[in-house]
Amino acid sequence: MSDLLNRETRRAAARAPRAGTGPTPDQSRMLAAVAFKTSGLVVVIATTLALITLVSVNSDLTGTLGAIAGSWFAVHLVPLSIGGTSLGVAPLLPTLIIGWSVARTVHHAVDSDTDRRMLRWVFAASMAGPLAVTAIALAVAKDASTVIGLSSPNALVAFSWVAGVHAAASGTGLLLARWDSLVVRRGLPDWVRALVAPFVRAISLLAAGGAAVVLLALLASWESAGALVESGRDVVGMLGLTVVSVLYLPNVVIGALAVATGSTAGFGEASVSLFSTTGGPLPPLPILAVLPEGPAQTIWVVMLVVPIGAGLLLGRDCAIRSADIQVAVSSVWVVAAATGVLAALFGYAAGGNLGTFGTVEVTVWSFGLLTFAWLAVVGSASAALVVWRRAEPEPVQDESDPTAVPPAAELAIEAAPPETEDDEQAEEVVEAEVVDEVGDDVPAEMPPAEEPDAPVEAATDEPLDAEVVAPPGDQDGPAR
Repeated sequence: MSDLLNRETRRAAARAPRAGTGPTPDQSRMLAAVAFKTSGLVVVIATTLALITLVSVNSDLTGTLGAIAGSWFAVHLVPLSIGGTSLGVAPLLPTLIIGWSVARTVHHAVDSDTDRRMLRWVFAASMAGPLAVTAIALAVAKDASTVIGLSSPNALVAFSWVAGVHAAASGTGLLLARWDSLVVRRGLPDWVRALVAPFVRAISLLAAGGAAVVLLALLASWESAGALVESGRDVVGMLGLTVVSVLYLPNVVIGALAVATGSTAGFGEASVSLFSTTGGPLPPLPILAVLPEGPAQTIWVVMLVVPIGAGLLLGRDCAIRSADIQVAVSSVWVVAAATGVLAALFGYAAGGNLGTFGTVEVTVWSFGLLTFAWLAVVGSASAALVVWRRAEPEPVQDESDPTAVPPAAELAIEAAPPETEDDEQAEEVVEAEVVDEVGDDVPAEMPPAEEPDAPVEAATDEPLDAEVVAPPGDQDGPAR
């Protein structure tokens, strides 16, 4: 019997997964999805768009593979060279969508109870899939260079950009999935937890402000934008210009935000800032109609509302989470520094070389520094004001004031019914002098007292003068 039990135990142990071995079949399928789900979707969409574009212009399909490889590099911000023309300005919208998809896939692959070994596998899978596709794309681009004039980009640059995009997205997904574990189990400091919400809100406000500036500028130059769309001649051309404008919309928003903070956005020879503009040749892209055609206007100073408003709300958020002014101001500076670094990174990613038109860029160092300065200075003032107002003592009511009536007493007074005149008369005090009764001396008009303890009622409004005597007894004189 014991031998049978031992054999069953050994079989169960053999069937159970051993610690330190490879992943289970279910985990392997999940890791494959993490590695190739987003990358496969990008390849499928790139293939579809390449085929539609080539067919719509009545071109042969010899350059399809090269177009797919070039699309993979473009959505990962890898600089390309087509026909000797450098194309370093890649649209940010596809990159942001890819990052969101990778972060979402990784977030669903793990939870707060996932062990470290599985976390490493998930992160490695999220990096291995895109890097494998990049290696294939490099080989395809090199083979297609003789057909469509697409030069294969530098391998190190290509792998660096692809790895950076997917590492940032995968790290964000893991952080969101393990946030509760980091906070509770790892003992994350309270000041770090308190800065997450203000940081996200500050970034959101700055992005919304930049988008609002672009929208207002586009409405002001609507006729120019319409003329640029019509330059596409046919439906396919106009649709292509519109789609390209939408893809480059985040780049334009970043440029507008840089101008709103006081930095400079340049497009080749053309440049724009709050106080000056410089003209230059521009490609016929409808979204570029937001660039001003004349000199700088005084009303442009209103754009400073964007960083100032973000700084005010940042200071308020930090002050609400801490009653200490030093902690609140320090929190503002930490969030401002992180936001400035992020602004500089996005400003760098949004620019690049654009062939004969020159370099499209924002002044990265001034963009990051001015973003930090606006948020730090305005946010510190806002935080100090909020903390000071919260620290003001509330007015205390004087307890010695006899006229002060507590709220409960006021309610009782209001709820009590008014007293009638009869009740007031009944409550009047009757003054009487109590003496011993005398049998023969009782006045005839006074009613006999029935009970000694009965209250004496008044017949009139005035008090009665009466003497109560005792009944006659054996003694001749009054009782003493």
